[in-house]
Order: sequence, then structure tokens, then C-alpha cells
Amino acid sequence: MTPIFDLHCDLLSYITGIPDADPENSTEIGSSLVSLRDGNVKLQTMAIYVATGEGSTESGIEQSVAFLELLDNYDEYVQHIDEAEDWQDVLESDRTTIIAAVENASAFCEEDDDLDDGLAMFETMIENTGAMLYVSLTHNDENRFGGGNDAPGVGLKSDGQVLLEYLSGTNIAVDLSHTSDALARDIIECIDKFSLDVPIIVSHSNFRSVHDHERNLPDDVVKEVIARGGLIGMNFYREFLHESNPDALYDHILYGIKHGAGEHLAFGSDFFFSLGTDEDEDEDEQEDFFHEHRNSAQFPHILERLGGMISEEQLHRIAYANAYNFLQRLWG
Repeated sequence: MTPIFDLHCDLLSYITGIPDADPENSTEIGSSLVSLRDGNVKLQTMAIYVATGEGSTESGIEQSVAFLELLDNYDEYVQHIDEAEDWQDVLESDRTTIIAAVENASAFCEEDDDLDDGLAMFETMIENTGAMLYVSLTHNDENRFGGGNDAPGVGLKSDGQVLLEYLSGTNIAVDLSHTSDALARDIIECIDKFSLDVPIIVSHSNFRSVHDHERNLPDDVVKEVIARGGLIGMNFYREFLHESNPDALYDHILYGIKHGAGEHLAFGSDFFFSLGTDEDEDEDEQEDFFHEHRNSAQFPHILERLGGMISEEQLHRIAYANAYNFLQRLWG
């Protein structure tokens, strides 16, 4: 079975935010540990997600501890990247290797916090989780770092520039999934202007030319991600795919290949707490995820469908090889 590298899920916020959450075999979230195993997901990024607001740093630290607890309490399912001897071991392990990321820098620095204290909080998170794949400056709303998807026209702020400078040379990527268009363009301009060594990733976004939604990428940003050797993780959330057509997932993938992103596409499923993982296909109409890709266990079926549309080499690139190559360049 073809291995899968997935760039984004919200299992950590589910564990910490839902009473009596069951990370092993819940039907409330598509990235349960059993689903990851059944889908042959060999690497899963676990996002530390918070909304901007009071208490966001407390939630961020709590989720970084939950990451550790996953490793301690469910070691039959997951392993840390440090446990793998090399990247080939990640591919061949019978467990899912998990990596942390930050979805919204408000997870370590609230609006009124001293920025230096916030960066120290980020260091504490990294001590808990080990290697950190990426940081998104914002979520949907505007914060001290810049504008999110729901803040059109709000670009990079001074604290956002400081954070980018801090990330330079750390081998932690900046994620553009939740930026306003203005922030995405400002981040790219800032990296160039100050010659910052900050890789770019788009962990869970699709293409706006296929489905017109502010969470999807405009073509000019797509071109910049490609030019900089970044990754674009295809998102399964139906609002970003299509209102009624589950096969739109393949339309996004084929669009990316046609427009030069074949070596940069990956999966970023974005499974979060949702009742949309129900097994009853008849109840799919109002769910957050289409029945055809409702959880990580569906990856083999997705690849089977996709395999009839693209070459085997390209299929392997999207499934894991593009992300594998990016991580090798990032961390060796």
C-alpha cells in the first residue's frame, strides 16, 4: 500500500478541547489513530491550533503537552521523528511518525504579551514537541502579526516581520494557508527584501481558480510557492473543495499538475473535530467532509481513483515523495 505524508490535522485541539476525547478510534475526527493506521499514513503533522484571543497561549502549551502524551500513551500507533533512524525508516515503520506545527502564532504570543516573552513561550513548545515543521502567523482573523483569511487587505505587521526574522535559519517553514492575500504577498516580499532563510509551505489549501474561496490560493501565490520549492497540501474540507461535488478534490490536483505544481503537491487533509465523519453516506449532504474522503482511512481509495487520472510516478509524488523530498532538504 502506498505510504501517505499528510501536512495538517487538528487531532491535538480535539484531544484538549473535547471532554473524554478518544484519539484512538473516535468517529468525531477523521484523523484518529486507527484511521491513520488504516490509511497507511506514515507521517502526520499535528497542528497546534488556537483562535486569537485571551487564553490562546494556555491552549497552545496544553496542546504541545498533548503531543507528548500521544507519544507516551499510544506508542503502538505513533512515533516521534527522532525515533526514526532515517527517512526510509519513516516510510517502512508500522507506526505513524508525528511532527508538530503551529496554526496561528497566537498560540505562543497573545495580543498584549511582550513579544520576547512570546518567543520564549515558542521555545518551550519546541522543547515539548521537538522538531516543528511550520508556523502560521495567523488563523482566520487579524492579529498582531498580520491579517488572516477573513481580514482582506491586512498585510504583514511589524511583529510579523520580527517573527519571520526569528524563524530565519531555524529550518521552520512559514505556512501561508491562513494568510490574507496581502499577508501572503508581504511575507514573500519580506523574505526577499531581507534575504531571510525561511522556507514556504501551504499546509492545507486548494486553488482559487478551481473553487473561488478566500482560503484557496490565488495563482500568483501558487507561482511563488513553486518557485521557492515549497509544498501545497490539498485540503479535504468540503467548503474549500466544492459545495456538492466530492470529485472536485481531483480537479484541484489536476489543476495543480497542469500549472507546474506537480513536484510541490501533497495532502493536507485538515481533519478537525466534526460530526462529518459519520459512516452513513445518506447523511452526507450537510457534513463538513464528503463521505468519499471523510477520514484518513480513505487514502487508499483516493489514490485508487487518482491513479486512473495521473501517472504512477506523479501519484507517488503527491502521496508522499514531494513532502519526503522537502523534509529531507529541510532537516537532512
